Amino acid sequence: SSKKVYTPEGTFVGRSLVLATGAMGRTSSLQGESEFLGRGVSYCATCDGAFYRQKEVAVYGLNPEAVEEAQFLTKFASTVHWLTNNEPQQEDAHVQVLLSQPNVKHWNFTRLSAIQGNESGVTSILMKTRGESEATSLPVEGVFVYQSGSKPITDYIGPQIAYCENGGVKVDEMMATNVEGVWAIGDIRNTPFQQAVVAASDGCIAAMAIDRFLNQRKGIKRDWDHS
Repeated sequence: SSKKVYTPEGTFVGRSLVLATGAMGRTSSLQGESEFLGRGVSYCATCDGAFYRQKEVAVYGLNPEAVEEAQFLTKFASTVHWLTNNEPQQEDAHVQVLLSQPNVKHWNFTRLSAIQGNESGVTSILMKTRGESEATSLPVEGVFVYQSGSKPITDYIGPQIAYCENGGVKVDEMMATNVEGVWAIGDIRNTPFQQAVVAASDGCIAAMAIDRFLNQRKGIKRDWDHS
């Protein structure tokens, strides 16, 4: 059956449909966050961590993504300042590994108040620890914010599509959803690896699967043969 997409510009009809609307982060912003985005402020240590080799950075957040990304940064940064509003779960194995790193300094019950810098980028942050009356300035060159993670954009999708427990659209190895003729790729799947190359790979897999679906092909020609 045909698939229909309704938009303000009109209705689009096709034999197949790919859901690729990605994920949306939190809407609130810290002082200086937008100003220095891409100039010291980042949401992806995997993408930008290598730029901070032997430099001091701050990681703000308590969710699993923040812990994982802070751990990744220990490979590059001279010091990783981990700021958390509340006490992390000490029994969490990932938290234990992070806190055991010699170049990690944990600032518990500490809120990131502002990100400061100049035309060259981030130079410091203002942070306020619970119980203290004044905010403290901490010199850093990078700030990685993971205050609440990201959420797949699925509010426009009908109830017939199946989801994973983490809120991402559920797909098989060919990126196909439970609805025939509908595929999902990229961050809308809410995978642990939200990278451009991963989304591109998803798209390539889906494109070949759709070609096979539309043309009733039995298989897909290989780029190489190991025989």
